[in-house]
Order: sequence, then C-alpha cells, then structure tokens
Amino acid sequence: MRTVERLPSLHTLQVFEVAARRLSFTRAAVELHLTQAAVSRQIRQLEEALEQPLFVRLHRRVELTPAGERLAADLSQSFTQIARSVAHVRGDTRDRLRLSVEPAFAARWLLPRLPRFLAGEPQIDVEVDSTEIVRELGSETDLAIRYVAGSRQRPNRSALLLADISMFPVLAPSLLRPDQKLQAASDLLQYPLLHEDEGRSWQAWFHAAGLDDIAIPRRVRFNDVALVLQAAVNGHGVALGDDLLAADDLKAGRLLKPFETSARWGTYWLLGVASRSRAQRVFRNWLQEQLALCV
Repeated sequence: MRTVERLPSLHTLQVFEVAARRLSFTRAAVELHLTQAAVSRQIRQLEEALEQPLFVRLHRRVELTPAGERLAADLSQSFTQIARSVAHVRGDTRDRLRLSVEPAFAARWLLPRLPRFLAGEPQIDVEVDSTEIVRELGSETDLAIRYVAGSRQRPNRSALLLADISMFPVLAPSLLRPDQKLQAASDLLQYPLLHEDEGRSWQAWFHAAGLDDIAIPRRVRFNDVALVLQAAVNGHGVALGDDLLAADDLKAGRLLKPFETSARWGTYWLLGVASRSRAQRVFRNWLQEQLALCV
C-alpha cells in the first residue's frame, strides 16, 4: 500500500497527460474545463513530487523534457486501457479505431468510402485525424496512412505497402479548347499547369513523356495535392493526378486523362499493422480490398 500512497493523484496525472498531448496548458485547461492557472499549478506540484521538470517553458509554448515524454507515453496507454476496461465492465462491446491520415488521402479517397466501412462494421467507432503530423502509434493513434515520395523503402517494421503511385495529367473537360487539341505532351503547355511543388513533378512527367529541358511555367501553386485536383476540377488548369486521389473524378467524368504516359512518384503505407486488435485487422483488410478496386 505504501507504493500506492506515494503515487500522485489520478487527477494530477490526467492533467499532465492532457497538457503533454496538447503541448499547451491553455488548450489542456479548455479540454479539462479548468483554468490555465489550475493546470499550471497541478503540473508544478507533480514536478515537485517527482523532483524533476516535465516541461520546458518557452515563450508562448512548452516542450516535454525526456522524462516528461516517457511519462506522457506511459500515461496515455494507461488511460486508454482504463477507459477500455471500464467500457468492458459496463457491457459496452463497441471498438474504437483511431486513424491518422494525410489530408489529401483523407479528403479525396477515404472520406467518400468510409460510410461503406461503417455500414459493414456497426460495432466499430472510427476517429479520423486528418494531419501530416506524425502521431505516435499506440498512444496517439492506432493506424496511420502515410505517403512516401520517391522511395519504396519500408518506413518501419510495422508498415504495410498499400499502393505504388504513378502520376499523369488530368483536366476538366470544360478546359479543352476546340481549336487546341491535345495530341502531344507539349500541347499541355498551352494551358495553365497547376503545381503542388516547385515543378519537380511536372519535370518528371515530361521526362517520362520523352521531353526534357522544358521551361515549365509556374502560375499557381498549392500546398496540398487535394487543392490542386480540386482546382483542376474547377477548370483552372491541368494537374497531375493518380489512380487513387483522382479516381472518383475520373470515373464521374469531372476530370479526364488525355495521355496514358505516367511517371512513378511514390508509395502509400499503412503504419501500425503489427497490432492484433480486431478493429485494426478488419479495417486493414477492408482498406486493401478497396484499394485493389482502384489500382
């Protein structure tokens, strides 16, 4: 019992876990319905009890110390297990699946298909975190879908290759001019070329089409491929799409593919597949089946 008595209170540990996850005392206060001063006081008392700092206080932000990172990771897993145990005792047999998905893949591929998964698995609740930030598997998310440009090298041991991505030009039918037919790759230069990077992807595609040293005009650049493809759907120019992110627009006729030439560009991976969770296993199998219909 002495060990239990020496432990900080569960409330204090919860305050720290939320502050560590949010990396903000202010946002932790909002989530916990406390004042920022109350959160700060709880953290300070915990640091005094442990006799070491858990946060580095910087101007308008905080960072975890190595000790804080270790404690936060352990507490996150512990609170997750406590929640599952309580739910089990209550008779709640629903599973929770947390997904961390890159924004473009989430918006243009996963979101239109997710209702099919939910309809087939009514006992699984899904939380989608659309972000490019790498979340910690196990504590912050259960599975992650990530894109790796260029290399086909496995990101980590628990990664499953989902798809190889090759890109090709796509444009809205309304953009085509009757007097300017697309017969050769160079004909695309008659139209605005939409960019997500500094022109590397377009250079790679023109190289695959047999054209090098082309001066590619750069008029509009977006920071996300989902925006590039939406701009193409709206008729603002020609974008580089692929069989996944452009699949629905190509099938619906909102975009067309003027040339068969494509350039390999990267890979999609599923991270966290080592887990034996039923929800994760079911989602992984469903994901592979859906992707097989596209590529």
